[in-house]
Amino acid sequence: MNFVLAIAVISSVIYSIHAGECLVHHHPDYLSLTTNTNNGLTVSDFSNNLATLLGLSTDMTSKPLFYSTNTWEIPKSTWLFHVEGFDRLSNGGLTLVDDNGFNIDSIHSKLRSVDHADSLNMGSIVITSNADMDNFENTLKKQVAQMDKQALLKYLVIVCDDCQQDKLQTQLKTVVDQIVSNEPEALVMTLVTKETARVRRARDAEAVARNVTIATMYSDEYPTMFNLFFWTSLVFALIVISIVYVFLTLDPGSDTIIYRMTTPRVKVD
Repeated sequence: MNFVLAIAVISSVIYSIHAGECLVHHHPDYLSLTTNTNNGLTVSDFSNNLATLLGLSTDMTSKPLFYSTNTWEIPKSTWLFHVEGFDRLSNGGLTLVDDNGFNIDSIHSKLRSVDHADSLNMGSIVITSNADMDNFENTLKKQVAQMDKQALLKYLVIVCDDCQQDKLQTQLKTVVDQIVSNEPEALVMTLVTKETARVRRARDAEAVARNVTIATMYSDEYPTMFNLFFWTSLVFALIVISIVYVFLTLDPGSDTIIYRMTTPRVKVD
């Protein structure tokens, strides 16, 4: 019995390390959240679903998190609060496996590729003390007020180094309710992940240090662009050379129809 209990405790600890959560506070009428909570949704799935909602391409196929009755409709305003440092905030959210698959820089890059870089507005709040926690609601309201209301995606990351979960949830809900009352057609969500951004950056830096390369890094689209410009330039160059050669070897007297048709004929009596 003790062995089974120990296994259950270890499993729950391992799961909690990799746990995450998605809370959808409000969404337009044509959107609905999946009800299948047992299909192993990950943070990567959330990231890809968010990109799809914004009309962007995805890095890979993902499990559906949202269902839409209007495929071509994009939410006029999307608010995403990214809480880092907790497994979950409430029991009413959708459990996600935290595979470190969310990267706001990737979404920003995709928006830039379609000339919508200004469609993303970002902000951040770091809570490192009780004073920060007590003043969190006012700080969050200031950040929300500074956001560009015309931006397609408003992203606020909340780094919880020293947070009280119940206080954070209560104060966040107050601000969310205010946003919903001002923007009834907005999509408002909270993504909760255990690992903070600074931990991810430290791990990524360590990985880069282990894989140092002096090779020049190119975009995935470089081969396509190179072939397009190279062959197009080559074809145009050959055409120009052919035209120049024809003009240089042209005999106006015998090779053109203009001179042949205008040559005067000798009158015979």
